[in-house]
Amino acid sequence: MRKTQMVTDRELEIMKILWARGRANVREVQEDLKRASGPVAYSTVQTLLNIMEEKKGSVRHVVEGRTFVYIPKKSSERTVRELTRRFVDRVFDGALDRVMVALLGSKSPTPEELDRLRAMIDEAQQQSLLKPEADEELGNEEP
Repeated sequence: MRKTQMVTDRELEIMKILWARGRANVREVQEDLKRASGPVAYSTVQTLLNIMEEKKGSVRHVVEGRTFVYIPKKSSERTVRELTRRFVDRVFDGALDRVMVALLGSKSPTPEELDRLRAMIDEAQQQSLLKPEADEELGNEEP
């Protein structure tokens, strides 16, 4: 199993295109990148997709006729979760409270965002309280 690697900004742009489209060839990715952030060479996109497939394992391809069509190997949710976990571990030594302090200090949340954050924290707290019970029901309690 490959270790989750950090992606470059351009690779993330490409992943977002593939997640939105589901699958795309090099020309389609190039056109979407051009619309979003300006001109980019076909060969550059092709090289990035090759790196993302061969070295990073984030995409795969199928051949349709003579065209390589690229498909993301993981969902956006799973990828974001893995990259976030790696970032939190590397930068904040896994401390979620430090992450929240940094996030709240970097941008003032709106009252609506604060309400959503409180609701998410409440839900996470409920889930963590229920988790031991679910483990016991499955016979997975720790000795």
